[in-house]
Amino acid sequence: MDKEDIVTINTTFKIQAGSLVELENWLYANLDVVGFRIVPNTEKLYEEDAMFKKLVKIEREARVAKEKYINNHL
Repeated sequence: MDKEDIVTINTTFKIQAGSLVELENWLYANLDVVGFRIVPNTEKLYEEDAMFKKLVKIEREARVAKEKYINNHL
């Protein structure tokens, strides 16, 4: 990868709700935003719902398999 290459990144972080609009506006004004979404807090659901926990596991396994496939074919 060269320093001039355009790369796509995905990051998740926590921010105070009162600063959300300001951050979103700054991101769109200064970067080429591909996607922006608020991630719901699913901690309680994960702790209390066996089906949700199973779905999270399936999603994680699928994501790992997809990443391995991409890395092996690029």
